[in-house]
Amino acid sequence: MPKGNEKLLVSWKGPKSKENYFVGLISKNHSLDGLNYKFIYIHEVVLQAKEEGFIPFVGLKDIDKEYNSDKLFSVFERRLPNQSRNIFKKIIDDYQLQKSDSVTWEYLKITKGRTATDNLSFLEPVYIEDDKLSYNGEIAGWSFTKKNNIDLKVNDQLILRIDEKNEKDIQAVEIVDPNNKNERVGFIQKPFNKVFFNLLKKGYVLSGYIKSLDINDSRPTLTLETKISKEDIDYNELEYLIHFK
Repeated sequence: MPKGNEKLLVSWKGPKSKENYFVGLISKNHSLDGLNYKFIYIHEVVLQAKEEGFIPFVGLKDIDKEYNSDKLFSVFERRLPNQSRNIFKKIIDDYQLQKSDSVTWEYLKITKGRTATDNLSFLEPVYIEDDKLSYNGEIAGWSFTKKNNIDLKVNDQLILRIDEKNEKDIQAVEIVDPNNKNERVGFIQKPFNKVFFNLLKKGYVLSGYIKSLDINDSRPTLTLETKISKEDIDYNELEYLIHFK
């Protein structure tokens, strides 16, 4: 993708399994004619999600089609509050977005587009720029581990390692706290685990730190930055999870 373009993964949480299905991909692209938005479904993931009841989005019914628009697709834009509301204005001020060419996109990216009425969220990909990989994402499995991590705080270092004993997911990447006897904090959320599983298998030593704690349940967000060789990334297999800056 050319520099300046961005993308967000559309995640749908299955009501029974509580598993995140990355059903689609929105990209914001700059061209000579201005901004262009593209949406595609991740076909194989949609077929899995349909077994749990996923229905394609209004106005985007054909899972085999590539959709293009000069505005953010209305089915996603409707998730955002009216721009005159204080909550919207606060985000604009806090993140200094007054000069942004796409405020609605930035709001979607910052808030993850979550509402209280459905199971959708919009997540940033793994970024790669030159020889640096960066990732910022919530830690999965927190509801099962938070009772053992009551002292966890912002900026604490955490270590990634392959969970060799995980029978449900052979590519599970565990996140542990070295300051708490390597207590499990959680996991890299699916399907981003595939990226870090492959790097760990190739001998990379990976660690990150707590960027923030959710105000409701203290769920930690992990930030990770590391130097890599691009040859160690299987871009064909992981294309929709990665954004090259």
